[in-house]
Amino acid sequence: MRVNLSGVTKRYGEREVLKGVDFAVHEGERWALVGPNGSGKSTLLKIISGAEEADSGDMARARGLKISTVSQEDLCRVGSSAASYLLEAFREVTAKEAALEALHQAMASGDDGAETMEEAAELQEWLHHHGAYTYESEVERALLGMGFRKRDWERPCSSFSGGEQMRLKLAKAILEPSGLLLLDEPGNHLDSSQRSFLALFLQEEGKTFVVVTHDSELLEGAVDHVACLMDGRLYSFRGDFSSFEVQIAEMQKSREKAYEQQQAFIARTEEFIRRYKAGQRSKQARGREKVLGRIERIEAPFKAPQGFKLRLSFDEISGEDVLSVRGLVLPVGLRSLSCPKLDLRRGNKVALLGPNGAGKTTFLKAIAAESGARSGEARWGTNVKIGRYDQHQRFLPDDATLFSAIAGLMANSTREEVMTHLGAFGFGGSRAGQMVGSLSGGEKARLHLLAVLLARANVLLLDEPTNHLDKEALAIVREALRGFKGTIVVVSHDRDFLGAFCTHTWAIAGDNVVAAAGFDPGLGAGAAEPREERAAPSPPKVQKTERRQEGLSKNERFRLEKRHEELEKEIAALGAEKAAAERRFQNPDSVVTEDWRELTGLYEDIKARLASAEEEWLAVVEKLETQE
Repeated sequence: MRVNLSGVTKRYGEREVLKGVDFAVHEGERWALVGPNGSGKSTLLKIISGAEEADSGDMARARGLKISTVSQEDLCRVGSSAASYLLEAFREVTAKEAALEALHQAMASGDDGAETMEEAAELQEWLHHHGAYTYESEVERALLGMGFRKRDWERPCSSFSGGEQMRLKLAKAILEPSGLLLLDEPGNHLDSSQRSFLALFLQEEGKTFVVVTHDSELLEGAVDHVACLMDGRLYSFRGDFSSFEVQIAEMQKSREKAYEQQQAFIARTEEFIRRYKAGQRSKQARGREKVLGRIERIEAPFKAPQGFKLRLSFDEISGEDVLSVRGLVLPVGLRSLSCPKLDLRRGNKVALLGPNGAGKTTFLKAIAAESGARSGEARWGTNVKIGRYDQHQRFLPDDATLFSAIAGLMANSTREEVMTHLGAFGFGGSRAGQMVGSLSGGEKARLHLLAVLLARANVLLLDEPTNHLDKEALAIVREALRGFKGTIVVVSHDRDFLGAFCTHTWAIAGDNVVAAAGFDPGLGAGAAEPREERAAPSPPKVQKTERRQEGLSKNERFRLEKRHEELEKEIAALGAEKAAAERRFQNPDSVVTEDWRELTGLYEDIKARLASAEEEWLAVVEKLETQE
């Protein structure tokens, strides 16, 4: 058993977030932790990791258990390279490698004593069982999977954007050798290819993990248990998401039925007490009153306000020309992003697209005048009031209650209207009296989004607004933006969300911002790479189009198919050589029978040749498949 929680409770002010939670994670189990917004999922992870203490209950961890989770470290101050930062996950392995190398040098100098030989053999055995021969390739795999190309690997961590730094920290967390991996909404900063990598990694690596997510697709096929946290109680289910959805639906039906039956019983009992409390049956009435006082109330099943619609409005109509960008050049990491000309008209709803790290957030900050440009300008039109959402920004006071913070933005609204808006974003009931400062990071981001939407701005700049929303809240926000009469520029990886309301597309294509009418998720996808990192000029676009239309000639296809066959044989042979070299490493006698420097050089050469052959094989396959 990795961890075992029994009767764990946690309270923030008057709100009891966890109510006697029991939760056990055994070795090899892979858990998804789900539940409505604000149900306490992040709090539960923090208690398991030791970042927070429970108010009561017991928690036991396996002796010597190492827990891996995403670091809170600020990488803006880290000067080491991206590759070096990830290699820190294997610092114990590298330390023992250095110790073994020192012993080899001692042995080469004539120290062949039994104690030295025994120590070297023990280190060799330990390294064999702790991934000493694979960790460098694992680091490379993680860097590529998280969207970092080889040219980025030696860049200092401080030079990356906030989203890129989050991906580096996530990569380090999943690489670290540990007995338990804890991740809280890891898909928030990932695009589709990076999400696919993370899903495949979790499926293949066999780690014991607990992952908080709103997105079942991220973990589909990777989990064998699902825990659902609702109303402070934890419900555990064996099986994958498909099985969970069936089981939770049945449980919800039973819960709703039990709630309705209890409410009917309470209503009948209260009516009996009211009618007979002062009459001949007063003794019976008092008895029933005691029964009602002792009964454990079933909480109402959580439901978003039925039929609720978030209506966004503003006080003043902006001018027709909302934004004019001319000759804007922005620093993005080690390169420059150029926007020669861009115009935003009143009523435009723009999707800002581009791969992670391309500069979308930098561009939003620049047009909002939150960061400087190297040259050019972004000029706003008349009567423009901007509402900007960044999931890391906060402007609501920590010492205000949720109710007062939102009520202050809803002039002339009733208490019921304010409560309904809070409930739609997961802050219903008694949570309205909670202090803003007591919220988790994700909860603050969600409250901040609600505040921005209610700020009566006629221009909304939204950077990943969907990251902390469950399905119900996501639908409410999507419909609100669809009906908004103002102007929007929004960054999101959720193409379905964008496609529901966006009328225009801006895309970061290499070093430039390009624009098109309509929602075009493919805009800029075929663009050249950034200037300073471009390997070679691509052939003219016309030539590529003509080539695609003509297809491959018979001779070209024959040549590619022949090369494909040769590469498959070469990859198989190199794979066998690599396995043979690894077996030589793993042989306990190798500490005396092998020249380790020579063997390490041979192993690295095989890896390089294998990587080159695999890259060429992928290129050949792509040519064959795209020219069908």
